[in-house]
Amino acid sequence: MRRDDFYTTGAASMRAVVFSRYGDESVLELTEGPEPTPADGEILVEVKAAGVNPVDWKHREGAVRSDRPFPLGMGWDVAGVVRGTVPGGPEVGEAVYGMLPLPYGGAYQDLCVLPASAVAPKPARLSYPEAAAVPLAALTAWQALEAAGATAGQRVLVHAGAGGVGHFAVQFARHLETHVTATASARNLEFLRGLGVHEPSDRATADLAAAEPFDIVLDTVGGPVQHASWRLLRPGGTLITLPEPVDDAHRLPHITARRVIVTPDGEALRRIGALIDSGAVHVEVQSVLPLRMAAEAHRMSKEGGVRGKLVLGL
Repeated sequence: MRRDDFYTTGAASMRAVVFSRYGDESVLELTEGPEPTPADGEILVEVKAAGVNPVDWKHREGAVRSDRPFPLGMGWDVAGVVRGTVPGGPEVGEAVYGMLPLPYGGAYQDLCVLPASAVAPKPARLSYPEAAAVPLAALTAWQALEAAGATAGQRVLVHAGAGGVGHFAVQFARHLETHVTATASARNLEFLRGLGVHEPSDRATADLAAAEPFDIVLDTVGGPVQHASWRLLRPGGTLITLPEPVDDAHRLPHITARRVIVTPDGEALRRIGALIDSGAVHVEVQSVLPLRMAAEAHRMSKEGGVRGKLVLGL
């Protein structure tokens, strides 16, 4: 994308949520700006819905930074209709979903550009808001399990299994025929059972250290959760951490540990979409808010406790 700043060339205008300084949700502005211009290999998508992820407000606060000048766009998850394409890309008018490459946001707006290779056909059984809830979270879970080498028969623990990444991770792990344990608040334990989790565990009361050791732990939380996870693994087990780097101060020599940072992958989204359309994977959307309520969506996301995903409808 040509992103020298948000206000690039273009005659027509569109709505966009941007921010001009790092800070709390009050720095978000709903503005009018020029339509984006695709670069080589990019397509233009009319955004019907944009997913909200924790990385969004971390970007707004400055924990995740780009090297572009303000004002900056927001968001990475999109579902919409192709309005401009490239040779070999999706057809104009096709319904697609995908993820913009980190760290440059630009999903909270009427039109966005992203690599043709980053999108896939929208799953037929999903609405646009449901489809927008999928890409970043589902790809994170998919790539985390790939990195861990998850295979049938292994014992897998997913922390925060009812969250955006977590609720996809437990379903993908079940699809791989692993034995799945997942933590959640007490109110979400039945939800986890409905997703096929073998052992839903109350994060406030469960004694995971007393359980049989795990082959793989997916840490979607960080901090003390990562620190405690090392000793939940068998010798030779694998810890995948998502929100922050591996803490070497807690490293154990017999555990493989790595951080996974999600990358766009249209082909993986095709495979995920097939699982969704087959009914094997459920997409949970807690709330769909209008674009003008992006700040409220950020506040809700940061407070935590969201089941599945929050989405902005355009």
